[in-house]
Amino acid sequence: MEYLVSLTTLPHVSFLNRFAPKAEWTHFRRRNGEFILYYLLDGAMHLREGEEEFSLGPGDVFLLHPGLVHEGTRPAPCDYYFAHFSNLTLLPFPSGEFPALGEMEDGEAKYDMQRCLLPKRTHIESPELRARLTGSFEEAIAAREASQNYPALWACKLLEILIAVSQNSSQEALVRQNSQIPLRTLRRLEELTAYLNRHYGDKLTGKQLESMVGMNFDYLNRIFHRVNGRSIFQYLTWVRINRAKELLATTDMKLWEIAAETGFSDQFYFSRQFKKYTGTSPTFYAKGRIR
Repeated sequence: MEYLVSLTTLPHVSFLNRFAPKAEWTHFRRRNGEFILYYLLDGAMHLREGEEEFSLGPGDVFLLHPGLVHEGTRPAPCDYYFAHFSNLTLLPFPSGEFPALGEMEDGEAKYDMQRCLLPKRTHIESPELRARLTGSFEEAIAAREASQNYPALWACKLLEILIAVSQNSSQEALVRQNSQIPLRTLRRLEELTAYLNRHYGDKLTGKQLESMVGMNFDYLNRIFHRVNGRSIFQYLTWVRINRAKELLATTDMKLWEIAAETGFSDQFYFSRQFKKYTGTSPTFYAKGRIR
């Protein structure tokens, strides 16, 4: 099970804390009206949600769905963080039955950069990421005593945690699905993707990218397409279009200014590409947004 998560709103976090019982503990039975996120630090948790059973261990992140009865199935020592939250759109679907984020169909980007994929259950292997998640939870817990505005910080920290978990899951899936590609090459693709996300406004050429990554561009482009479902410059255009959407929705910049800001050669080429990827003109898109 995975969830398509909208990142356009902050979650409402009703409760967030750490729980470490002194003895073996069995989760009580309840039907909760909110999502609940668990992050296990130590020990184990044995749960039944609806008709499905789960056994969680250290480093596991698990999401309980609202409206389903869940209960412990047997006692175990445990130490974990949890967050109860709502007001965040999570669309569930069976694993492997939803297209990858940003997948191209008939020339259009199916998703923008305001969504992420979150697994119902995932394991965090990286010590660095485990420490990062622990730090985020601890900062959120400490904020309750330090500030009257802690609910806002809770919301921001939870969103930060969800995004980090999503990114980790995506990277692991990428490695699994492309196990035949050398890990060094996958790392170069990550570097290239990060570079395109930062320098989308620059005039980039294949030779520049080839020099930066230190790999033949044709080979790099083939591997990039194999991993991401699109060529390097298709991806770059997708990034530029999404940045343009942000500017159209939040500023009064003229089309030629947005074109220059996002790396398009002129406003006419920008308009053609925008309509190709979104199905509407940038002017019509801007008029339809609520400022």
